[in-house]
Parts: sequence; structure tokens; C-alpha cells
Amino acid sequence: MILDGKLVKSELLKELKIKYRDINTGLAVIEIGDDFASNRYIKQKEKLAKELDVKFKLIKQATATTEELVSIIDKLNNDHNIDGIIVQLPLPKNIDYNIIRNRINPNKDIDGINDINRIALIDNCNNALIPCTALGVMKIIDFYNIDVSGKDVVIIGRSIHIGKALYNLLLNRDATVTICHSKTKDLKKYTKQADIIITSVGKANLITQDMIKDDVCLIDVGFNYLNGKICGDVSHDVVRYKYLTPVPGGVGQMTVYSIFENLYKAYNLNKQNTISTTKIN
Repeated sequence: MILDGKLVKSELLKELKIKYRDINTGLAVIEIGDDFASNRYIKQKEKLAKELDVKFKLIKQATATTEELVSIIDKLNNDHNIDGIIVQLPLPKNIDYNIIRNRINPNKDIDGINDINRIALIDNCNNALIPCTALGVMKIIDFYNIDVSGKDVVIIGRSIHIGKALYNLLLNRDATVTICHSKTKDLKKYTKQADIIITSVGKANLITQDMIKDDVCLIDVGFNYLNGKICGDVSHDVVRYKYLTPVPGGVGQMTVYSIFENLYKAYNLNKQNTISTTKIN
């Protein structure tokens, strides 16, 4: 079965549009530099913002220092018309990302990268703002009623936005989770035993037919260009699976959707002036 991200996004947007009818909110995206993939994602965000009648503010600069970017974030933190702030990656190497991600007001941190939101996610707090790609993966899992409890899940990639966030989300649902990465010895040993594989490395043909068992669920978050075409991390010759997210048309669709689900949550958090500290029962 193909896990169709476009279908999931279309269905979930119906309910989200109803929620947005009665609110007035804004999203700010900061881009430093000029990255092709970033520009593509920003256009997708702007398009959906218009569809939901969300004020969209793009702050784009060719260069900036850490201090200059901090100043921009501080202004947005204090702007009552803005409920969500995204600092578009990648950032230039001269900018200290750890300073930047923790400068964002945690109630406006719709990418879920501030340490307050990261700790809230680990603690299974209801009001945590969850990184959008990880949230998108979970939305697909829920839409297709994929039970993760007790399953062996292998996550390939350890970024704070995807791998580490998914580790905690799945662990909180009673999955047995292993994270593999570039230093993992014998990746096949882990993937061969997995019930669910989530790969977000950005390496074409990373997962091949001989690395998986029958009836595995493959969630491909990878984004690559191969022979002039977009593809994921899972090889096209893989045919033995129970579920597979396509690239394009899979998780990427849900990442953009999740931005605006998080923005709606952020709007309510800012309205209540509530930091993410309420635990899920």
C-alpha cells in the first residue's frame, strides 16, 4: 500500500480550514542566503498560508551575523500579529544555530527546535510544539491506522528535527526504537529486523531490497536528485513492503501541513500565554 501524503493532507486540511475561520494569525519565515530547496519550501508555505488566510511575512537577507539574526527574532517575538516563527535551514556557517533556535519564543517555535519544546516532547507534554516533519510522519501513521506499539522501529538519521523527535514520539507510543546513523556498523543488521523503517538521510538508494523483511513499513523522508529527478532514500527496485511513502508525494506534503497545525496550536498558546508544560495523561 502507498501511504499517500497528498491524500492525508487533503483530508486533514478540511478540518484545519474550519479552525482557521475564526482566528487572525501570522507566520514569519526568515531566510538567510539563497538556497534552491529552501525557496521551494517557502513557496509551498506561502501558498498554504494564502489558502488558510494567514498573514505571511518573509524576511530574506543575503547575509547576516548571529547577532543580526537574533535582533530579527526578538522583533518577531514581540510582534503580536505573528504567532509562528520559522528560521529556514540551511543557515550560513557563520551563524550559531544553537543560539538562534533557543532565541525563538517557545510559544512561537512552530518548528519545535527550542530546547523548551524539545524537553516538553521528551516529557510527553500535551502543549509541546513538535518538529513539523516528525509530526507529519505521525499524522500519516495515524491516518492509515498503523499500530506502532510493541513494533521494532529503525530510524536512520539523528537530526533534532526528524530522527531524535521521532525517537521520542514513537517511544511515547510504546514502540521499541533504534536510531542508526553514519557511524552505525552494519546498517542491514538493524533494518532486516525492523517492522518499520524511517529514513531521513538524503542518500539515494540507501535502502535496497536485500535490507528489509517482508511486510515492512517504509517511511521515506529522504530528498535527493538522481538523474534529474526527485527521489527518496528507498531504492526504486524495492517491491517487498506492506506500506511505503512515495517521494515526492509523501512526507513532504505533511511537513507543510504540519506547519499550519502547529501555527494553530501556537496561536492558542500565545493567546493563553502558556508555556508547553502540561503532560498528556
